[in-house]
Amino acid sequence: MNRIVINMDPQGLFTVYSDEPVEFFVVCDHTPNDRVYQMEVETGVEKVQQQLGSDPVGHKHDSHELGSGHGPRKPPSKRKLEVVK
Repeated sequence: MNRIVINMDPQGLFTVYSDEPVEFFVVCDHTPNDRVYQMEVETGVEKVQQQLGSDPVGHKHDSHELGSGHGPRKPPSKRKLEVVK
């Protein structure tokens, strides 16, 4: 199976890594006349594995504790701004 990793750096820029060559596109609907971009992909099993490292892999239904399934949600945040009258 081909793995694809998207790594977002601290500045919010992302790099795409793939085990095998792929075509990767980003669609930006907020710019209707210039919305489809083809991105560069770093290719190689070693590059993908380096990005994944030995970190545990979470899943979309994990709670805050890795692997515990559908878990408790964080409490709603409190407003920090006040309405000026």
